[in-house]
Amino acid sequence: MGLLNPQNFVYGLSLALLVLVYLRSRSRPTIEVSSLMLFDEAPAPVASVRHVRIDPLFWLEMATLTALTLAVAGLYVMRPRTPGHGRIHALVFDLGAGMSAREGSGTRLDQARRDAIEIINQAPAGDEFSVIAYALEAQARHPQTANLADLRKALGDLVPMAVPARTAALRAALIRARGASEIDLFADRPPATAILADAASTARVNFHLVGSGDSNLAIVSLDPGIPGSTRGRAVIRNFSARLRPCELAIDLGNSEQFHQTVMLAPREQAVIPFGPLKAGGVLHARILTPDAIDADNDRYAYAPSDRAAQVLVLSPDAAVRDDIARVLLAVNANFQIETADPAKYLAHANASGPNAKPLELAVMHDCYVAAGAASTLLIYPPQLAKNLAYAGGIGISVNGTLASADIRSDAMGEAPGIESLTLGATRIVAIPEWMNLIATATGPAHSSIPLAAIGRAAGGPVGVLAFDIRDHLLLAPDHLDALVLTVDLIKQLTAPPDILIVPTGADVSVPASGTARVTQPDESVRTVTADKWGRVRIRPLQAGRYTVESGGETTQVFANYYDAAESDLGAKSRAEANAPAEKAAAASNPQSAGEVQPLVFILIALALLALTIESAMLIRHAGRWGMRHV
Repeated sequence: MGLLNPQNFVYGLSLALLVLVYLRSRSRPTIEVSSLMLFDEAPAPVASVRHVRIDPLFWLEMATLTALTLAVAGLYVMRPRTPGHGRIHALVFDLGAGMSAREGSGTRLDQARRDAIEIINQAPAGDEFSVIAYALEAQARHPQTANLADLRKALGDLVPMAVPARTAALRAALIRARGASEIDLFADRPPATAILADAASTARVNFHLVGSGDSNLAIVSLDPGIPGSTRGRAVIRNFSARLRPCELAIDLGNSEQFHQTVMLAPREQAVIPFGPLKAGGVLHARILTPDAIDADNDRYAYAPSDRAAQVLVLSPDAAVRDDIARVLLAVNANFQIETADPAKYLAHANASGPNAKPLELAVMHDCYVAAGAASTLLIYPPQLAKNLAYAGGIGISVNGTLASADIRSDAMGEAPGIESLTLGATRIVAIPEWMNLIATATGPAHSSIPLAAIGRAAGGPVGVLAFDIRDHLLLAPDHLDALVLTVDLIKQLTAPPDILIVPTGADVSVPASGTARVTQPDESVRTVTADKWGRVRIRPLQAGRYTVESGGETTQVFANYYDAAESDLGAKSRAEANAPAEKAAAASNPQSAGEVQPLVFILIALALLALTIESAMLIRHAGRWGMRHV
């Protein structure tokens, strides 16, 4: 027998309280009278020891409180397994990128699938199984069933994703598994002990560690540089504990720009320069050396065109205009930038004629002007934007200002690596549904406010940064994450509208009319219906190229994957790997195998029985001596 939650024994203090009540009720009472004249004076009797008389009602009340305390504490007994009892099992699978690692004749997921099928085959007749998977989120892949054919099909349909397995998703998967008498968790790295302990409070948990190798190479990042000006850089990393060759090829369209084999020391990260490129376009880097994970062997980047693009920068602060211009030139040295005070630009814009050059991008800080640019970036939108932006067809409103805010990566974030960082003044911006949230912030009395977002309006792409960039914020070394967000938005806003480069797992919006035909990297095709904003939303869970066709137009979406924790197959220490495995082995020992049988209902029944007997005794006393003596 045992207790699931010994802390609940605090309710046992009610027993001590009951004893105190009885002791108090048995003490000599003090009676107040108006006079002592009617009482005879008598010598005090010799004190004698007198035990408190405890009647059966006390024992009935004691039994009631004891049963309820044990029920709340979760008293249970362990009984042997009963063959054919119809027990419920939950099979929980990690589908993160690490489970796609090849080892031997298959992948880690293949090994987990074989172990699960063996568990199903050895289970007594009548046992039922459910299949649950998790990566970015938890999913119930098959409800509980005893049909072996359906279970094998559900296991065969499991496919690893090119995304990291989140701890929150694991917790959600184990919550979905509640109700099962036994949970089998298959993963390639040990979860936190607290997570397993929490799940073990309601069911028996068996952890199955799959995979042991660490042979993996990965492309960490790819920077195309500026065509015709600066060299590009590819960062590659060896996660293996031994020397590894890495054959790297880089293509621009159909033209090979770089092809070389480099030797990487154990767990070395190297920067490989190439170029400069002669033209812009989609750049594709590939690791050709066979390794464990394919998803992090490809990476895409967009090299900006060398054509001169017109960019307008508006801000009431001259220092901010200079800072934004420096950042724009760092992104693309071919930008032709015009800076102006918004008040003066309004007069100039009204006087401009039809020969004015079209604007590729308009960056507006603490102002809003209908500039007619192909794309717009709003930085620290003004309070008046609540009216002006709606009038311009953007639909962004500002509902106040915070003196400071803490930036953090959003759960759906497209800016990985951003950690908590305190910013200055930040607008409370309400973004429309057609925009994708990139980052959020927290502030006084606000748990989550939009900080960075991007989307496509009727007039073209629109990006928003809610924080102020005065006092050279973008150039401050301790505010690097703010600069990363700004550069990321500028690159997305100035990229061709039919080319999107995103991380796997991010929500992507693509303009469409009616329905769209989406071709995925594995050549499978599905049809998606556009929403009321005239867009389709996809969430690439595999690395590679997605093609979205709608209304005679084609948009290419390139999904990149890299996660240092997931790609590092040897990150777990041997002690961490062995401990859960040993627990799982001990749990599968037939001598210690058993089922948890809660005693809650039995204890509650005993408490109700004691209360019924006590009530009957009180009713009997009331009938014999009257209510005064009860």
